[in-house]
Amino acid sequence: MKYLITFSFLIISSFCLGQVTEVSSNSIDSSAQSSGQNPSKPKGTIGIIRVNTDGAKLTKSENKDSQVLASLNKGQSLEMLEIVFPDGLKSTSRYLARFNSIEGFITSYFVEPMILIGGEQTSLKQLESSEISKKEVEQLKVRDSLLQVKINQDREYFERLKVDEEEEIRRNDSIAEIVNRKAKEEGKAYFESLRKKAQEDINKRSPVYVKKYGPVNGEKVAKGLIWIGMTEQMLIDSWGRPDDINTTVTRYGSRKQYVYGLGQYVYVVDGIVDSWQN
Repeated sequence: MKYLITFSFLIISSFCLGQVTEVSSNSIDSSAQSSGQNPSKPKGTIGIIRVNTDGAKLTKSENKDSQVLASLNKGQSLEMLEIVFPDGLKSTSRYLARFNSIEGFITSYFVEPMILIGGEQTSLKQLESSEISKKEVEQLKVRDSLLQVKINQDREYFERLKVDEEEEIRRNDSIAEIVNRKAKEEGKAYFESLRKKAQEDINKRSPVYVKKYGPVNGEKVAKGLIWIGMTEQMLIDSWGRPDDINTTVTRYGSRKQYVYGLGQYVYVVDGIVDSWQN
């Protein structure tokens, strides 16, 4: 028995969504900006990003058409919490960011190309490339893990299927053996009943025909036998009345064809069985 196993590879993209708390909009700490010092990196943030245009939107979810939590102006700073790719790693990135106490999402093209991390300016594209690489590795790990699970499941399924089929074959063989044995027993019993009935008929017929034709010929007739040289009446007593009788009369005498069943012919010449044909 051959089994063909086809494995389907699964690719799953993982997206991380931040929980958003809707509150009123406030301006960022003006003292930090006026002093010319960059705000220190708050705990849990990646770095500080700045808005590059007036009217940039901070939305409730990563969907850019979702509820607007704050309208931002050029130069305002936000704490970047996470980089997300709503439509896959090849899509335009969005940033989960905090503007004062407001957490929301802002599209990357509303943000200046540099991010302040630990007092140093770093390219956002470089940061995104690094993040993409990490996520691709994570996706590969997830895919490999899922693939291994699928392989194990398929192996277990086909092993179980093989065991079930072997059990079904054994069960069918057992059933067939029982059926055959029962058929043989029933057939044996049936033919035994026929034999007994035939013997009972012989026992009933024997005294009658022994008395009529003598012990030898009487037993033959009782058993339903025919032979060349038996009389026409013996034939009738042995096999019964024929289905048809075809008679031919010549100058040498009469010839009869006794027709029994399907193609059994007995030929009687001048009252004596002369031959027969099946």
